[in-house]
Order: sequence, then C-alpha cells, then structure tokens
Amino acid sequence: MKKKQGKYSGEDTKAEKRASKRKYMSYEDVPLEDYREPVPVQGNVTKKFLKLFLILFFAVVLVIALMNIDKLTPDNIAHWFQYDLLGKTEGTGYPVSISGTTVDKENFGLINGMPIYCSDTSITVLNRNAGTYQENQHSYAKPVLSVDEGYALVYNIDATGYTILKRDTVEKTDSVSQKIIAGDIASNGVYALLTESDDYLAKLTVYRSDHKEKYTYSFADYYMSSVSINRDGNRAIVSGVSARSGGLISVIYILDFTQDSYLQKYEADDTFIYDVMFFNNGNAAAVGDDTTFFINVNDGKKTDYSYESRTLTGYSLNRSHGVLLSVSDNPDGRECAMFPIDKNGESSKEIATGKKILAMDWKGNDVAALYDGLVVIYDREGTKKAEAAVDSDVRKIVCPDEAFFYALGKTRISKVTP
Repeated sequence: MKKKQGKYSGEDTKAEKRASKRKYMSYEDVPLEDYREPVPVQGNVTKKFLKLFLILFFAVVLVIALMNIDKLTPDNIAHWFQYDLLGKTEGTGYPVSISGTTVDKENFGLINGMPIYCSDTSITVLNRNAGTYQENQHSYAKPVLSVDEGYALVYNIDATGYTILKRDTVEKTDSVSQKIIAGDIASNGVYALLTESDDYLAKLTVYRSDHKEKYTYSFADYYMSSVSINRDGNRAIVSGVSARSGGLISVIYILDFTQDSYLQKYEADDTFIYDVMFFNNGNAAAVGDDTTFFINVNDGKKTDYSYESRTLTGYSLNRSHGVLLSVSDNPDGRECAMFPIDKNGESSKEIATGKKILAMDWKGNDVAALYDGLVVIYDREGTKKAEAAVDSDVRKIVCPDEAFFYALGKTRISKVTP
C-alpha cells in the first residue's frame, strides 16, 4: 500500500509542475491581450510602407508645385510659413470694423484674393478670417487705390505722394515733383503715374518694380484723366479730353513702352470717358458716358457698345473677366439692366433686374448685382442662381471666388456666402 501511495504521490507532483507551466486564461485577474501571441512585424514591410508613403507625399507636393509654379516666389513661401503655417494673424472672423472714418467704395478691392481697403486714415489688408496682415497710416487727403493681384498702389490725387505695397509689406512710400492725376500698377510691380507737367498738359511716367524710371510720354493736346497698364507692364491705355469746334472730344491712346510714338489712337466726339482698363489677355476697354469702347490691341479693332440713349448708372472693370455696365431708361437709375462684356469683347444678353443696381462684380463666369440689402447672382443668360441678404448700408461687393464675397458697408466689412 505504501508503494502505491508513493507512485500516485509522484505522479501528482509532476502533474502539478506541468500545470504551473501551462498557459491559462483568467478573465478576472489578467487582461485578455496579455495572452495574445505577438505577431512579429517584418522590418522590410515597414520600410516598404514608409517608402511608398514618401513617394506619394512628394508626388502630391510636386503636382501642387507645378500647378502653382508662377506663385512659388520667395515672398509667397515666406508668407505661407509665417501666416498660414504659424498662424501669425488668426483673426476673430467677419464682420469686422473698418479702420478710419470712411472708405470710398473705389478704395476697396482684393490683393492676392484678400480684402484691401484705403480709408481716410490708413491702408489695411485683411485675411479670410478678418486678421490683419498690415495696417499703415497715411496722410493723403484724396487717396485712390489701384490693385493687380499681389501689388497695390495708393496715390494722393491732386497732390504728389504715393505708396507701393504688397499683401504683407510696404515696398515704397515716395512723392513726385508734379501733382498726380491718375495711376495704376501691374501684377509684376511695374507702375505708372499720370501727372501734371510744366511744359505739357500731362505726362505719363512708368517705373519698374525696383522703382527706377522705365518710360515717359508727354501729352500736348489733351487733358489726360485715366490710365491702366497691362499685366506685363509694357503697354498702357490712357484717356483724356479736349475741345473741338465748340464740342467735346475724347481720346484713347494705346502706348507701347518700347516705342517713342503711340501704338494706336482713337477719338470720340461728344463722349466723356470715365475710366479705362487693360485686361489680362491683352485687350482693353474705355467706359464713356454714352458708349463703352472695346479694343483688340493686337489687330487694332475697336468695337463700340452704345447705351442707346439710356443712362449709365454704374460700371465695374475687372482685369480677369471684363466690364459690367448698369444702364437705365430712368435718369434716377431705377429699373436697371446689367450688360456684361467679357475680356474678349463678347457681350451677353442684357439682364433686366427691375431694381436699382448699387454695385456689380464678376463671380467666376457668373455676375453679381448689389441691390438695397440684397445680392443676387446671375449666370450669363440672366438666370438667377443664388441670392444673399446683406446690410442695407453695403455699397460695394468683391468676389474672390465662387464660394463667397466680401461686402463693404459704411462702418464694417462682411463676408457673405450666397
């Protein structure tokens, strides 16, 4: 009997030892994941995944870079790093109060797609969240703002001072010897100032982006009033007025900065020209009180768009798109029709609104009209696509893209999505 006891006792001891080494699961004491068999990750799989990720990442970066190669300047890269990546100007959102007392609606526009305005006291650039890129005080009594993509010119009309700026910085503040009549700036930084002259009725001086003189042209027969230069900074359209046989005559010059004489010249009897514009495709236009003149500069062909005895109540010139005209059968501007002419000189059908148009702008291929407290978006055929309510004191709208627009009121700027 003892022998059997010893045999069974020895077997129990071995079983207990095996049981102590056996893996077991306890739902009360040990987490389940502690009993999962580790799955080894092969080093070459990780390396292949990382390599594939880097290839895709740099491929996307390369595609974006090629699509925006013209915008990859040192200034834009520095701007992206400081403002977009580091969030240098965050902003608290629109609407935002204007800096200063008043802003003329002509002094509100876009620089690199961001709002820029010149008030009676300062020049201010905002971002899309109402943060301030820059705000610069000025002492101009009659400031006028001109913008083309990434450059802006502010000049003091009937005085001598002017300022050149980009979105983030002031490039130059200076003055000329004669009073300024008008000015303009191109997207490459070339700018022009039309001034009075001791020996002539007016003089045009063009400066390179480094602010050195590039070209001059003097006008002896006409009192010049407006100027616009093309995006390459090598041509200008200039308009003026004179008297002939007891009547009024206007003139349009197309100047090439490589030539001593004018490239093209057009005269119009009994018409006063308000403004001119060189479009980004090289064509140009002049808006008069009874006719808008469209000029194909390459072949010299001029097309006249008469208002047919109607009153011009407003206009909007856009370098990228063309000109918008507002005309009315009523002298007080009621029941306006909007008349688009694109940068190729192609006119769409008139858009009868039945309302008084306060301001207009192109919105991609569509057009936007501002009424009292309302903005309506139309396609080129005149079909209403969208609308949005705005403050009753809004005087101008600018559309950076098709998603939204900025609205200038008397005391604040709003961002509106139709």
